[in-house]
Amino acid sequence: MIKQLAITAALCCSVVHSQTPSAVPVDFPAGAQAPNAAQLADRLGGQVFTAKLANGVTWRMDYKPSGYLFFDVSTGQRDTATWRTEDGRLCLEFRGAFPSGCTEFRTSDDRLYLKRSSTGEVVALDRK
Repeated sequence: MIKQLAITAALCCSVVHSQTPSAVPVDFPAGAQAPNAAQLADRLGGQVFTAKLANGVTWRMDYKPSGYLFFDVSTGQRDTATWRTEDGRLCLEFRGAFPSGCTEFRTSDDRLYLKRSSTGEVVALDRK
């Protein structure tokens, strides 16, 4: 009886463990390159992107060619910012509650990736 309980407990633990979320990606994809400031500005300006974080939260980012950003989070948070590019980085000056600063960007094939400065998570951007 004790042996059966131990086996059942081991099976339950392995099922629970296999259902845990995968690790948060912290490395850019192999071969991803840092764009120069002009290339990054060209890829962002006038575009709308969405992103899904590892925790399921989604972002919507509307980069206006004028250097203005509208940022919406699926949790209901919103903010606006001015944006500018540097080689391999995007710098944002938020108007509301989000922290301002610069974020690393990389390109790979036809995708853009950013590395969140708060968590180190690498997030893929999808053009809408």
